[in-house]
Amino acid sequence: MLFCSYVFVLLFLPLTAAGYFLLNKWHHKAGKLYLLTASFFFYGYFNPAYLLLLAASLVFNYLTGMLLWKKADRLLLAFGIAVNILLLGYCKYYDFFVENINWIFGTDLVLKNLLLPLGISFFTFQQISYLCDVYHRELAERYSPLTYTLFVTFFPQLVAGPIVLANEMMPQFADERNLKPDEHNLSCGIFVFSLGLAKKMLLADNFAGIADRTFNMAVPMFADSFTGTLAYCLQIYFDFSGYCDMAIGIGLIFNIKLPVNFYAPYLSANIQEFWRKWHITLGRFMSQFVYIPLGGSREGRVRTYINLAVTFLVSGLWHGANWMMILWGALHGTAIVIHRIWSRELKMKMPKLAGTVLTFVFVWLVWIFFRAENAAQAGKVLAGFTDFNAAGFREFTDEYSLNTLGLFVVSAFIIIFLPPANSFASKEFQPKRWHLTTAFILLLSSIFCFNRISPFIYFNF
Repeated sequence: MLFCSYVFVLLFLPLTAAGYFLLNKWHHKAGKLYLLTASFFFYGYFNPAYLLLLAASLVFNYLTGMLLWKKADRLLLAFGIAVNILLLGYCKYYDFFVENINWIFGTDLVLKNLLLPLGISFFTFQQISYLCDVYHRELAERYSPLTYTLFVTFFPQLVAGPIVLANEMMPQFADERNLKPDEHNLSCGIFVFSLGLAKKMLLADNFAGIADRTFNMAVPMFADSFTGTLAYCLQIYFDFSGYCDMAIGIGLIFNIKLPVNFYAPYLSANIQEFWRKWHITLGRFMSQFVYIPLGGSREGRVRTYINLAVTFLVSGLWHGANWMMILWGALHGTAIVIHRIWSRELKMKMPKLAGTVLTFVFVWLVWIFFRAENAAQAGKVLAGFTDFNAAGFREFTDEYSLNTLGLFVVSAFIIIFLPPANSFASKEFQPKRWHLTTAFILLLSSIFCFNRISPFIYFNF
C-alpha cells in the first residue's frame, strides 16, 4: 500500500489511528495487536507472499535475541548476523552474482529471477542492530514479543526506512503516555505528512516525466541532458525527502518519534556533510557495522581511506545489485577520500558557497549513474552535455513550457530558503490555524494527483 493512494489516506490511516487509540482505552495490548495487524496488512497489501518471509525473519531474530539475553555468546551473534545477511544476499544479489559468474567463466548457471521482497534491506538491518544491542546489553530491559514485532513492522518505516534502532523505538511503544492521542503530535503529524505528500505528488512525480524522457532518448542533446539530469536530481530529492517527512508525520500521529533521516543535503558545503544529511540512518548503520569493524580511522591514514572507500562500495551495492550502483558508490567513496585528504592532510579550506556549489554539481552528475540502467545509457546522457545543437534547443524549448521552468524555480526556492519539514515535528513548534489550512490545501491538491502515482524510488532497495 502506498502512502500516496486513496485507500491509505482516506481509509487505512484514519481507521488505524482511530482503532489504535480506542482499543488502548480498553487495554494497551489490544491497541498494540490492532496496530501490529494493521502493519502486517499494510505490508501484505503489496504481495501477501512477502508476509511469510517477514514472519520467519521476525521469529528467528526474536528467538536468537532471547538466547543472547541468557548468554552473550559471540558465536551465536555471528550466526544470527550471518543468517540475516545470507537471506538478504540470496533474495537481493543471487541473480547479480550468477550473471557475473556466467559472464566471467562462460558458464550457464540458471537465474532464479527472484522478486525482491519489499523492504527486506530495512527490516534485516534493523534486526541485525537489535541482536547487537542485546549482545552488548544496550537495551534497558527485555521487551515482549509484541513490542519487538511492532518495533520491526511499524508500517511508516517498514518498507523504506528510516532504519530505526531498538533502543530508540521499543521504549516508545512501551511508554504508557504514548497510548493516548496527543493534540500537539496529531497536528504536527498531519502537517508534516501533508508537506511530504505534496513533495512526492506535486514535485517529484512531475520531475519524473522530464527525467524519463531524457534517459529514454536515443540521442539527447545539451538541453535534454542538462534538464533531464537536473530533473532526476530534484526528483530523487523530493521523492526521498517526501517519504521521510510522511513517515515522521505518521509516526507522530501515533505518538512515535522516528529519527530524522533527511536534513537539507543539497545545501551541504562538502561531500562529507552531504552524507551526514542524506539517508542519515543508513550512514549510521554503515558506520557502525562496516566502517568501524573494518578499523575505522584507528589504523593509520591509508587504512582509513581504504575503509572509507570500501564502506561506500558496500553502500552502493546495498542500493542495488548492478554495476551502476557500485560505480555510483565508488565515485562517492573517491570523493570522500579526496575531501579527507584536502581538509585533513593538506589543511585546505574552500569558501562555503563554492563548496556548496561544487558538492551539488558533483552529486547531480553522479546521480546519472544511479538512474541509468547500464553504462551505455549513462554514456549517452553524458555525451549529450557536449552536443550544442541549435535546432535541438529550439525543439526542446517548444516542447517545454513556462510551467516546467516554474517547477524548477519553486523547487530551488524550497530547497534553499524553506526549513526542512522535520523541523515542524519538534515540541517547540506550535502549529497555528494557518498551518492546518495549508495542510488541508496540500492534502487536497495531492489527492487530485493520485491518478498518476508512482512508487517511491527507495522501495527498490
